[in-house]
Amino acid sequence: MRLSEESFAALGVSADVVAGGAKVVVYAGVCACFENVKGIVRLSAEEVVLRAGRGEVCVRGKNLRVARYGLGDLWLSGSVTAVEISEETP
Repeated sequence: MRLSEESFAALGVSADVVAGGAKVVVYAGVCACFENVKGIVRLSAEEVVLRAGRGEVCVRGKNLRVARYGLGDLWLSGSVTAVEISEETP
């Protein structure tokens, strides 16, 4: 079991929510990684918008670039200053 799954289980969060949501890990000033990425909506050195989970993830920063992308995982290098997640509403 992954650490995030253990954490969510301890908080009582449903496994269905964990499986379908956007997952983001930011390593301050260096990079960020994302799970459940379905596509790249916009890409520039200052802003990256991803289709992930059940909505979009907007990443802002400096010198942003996609370092690796495949099988739903994306690694973004550069200085990440903000991450905003917007979920779809039914």
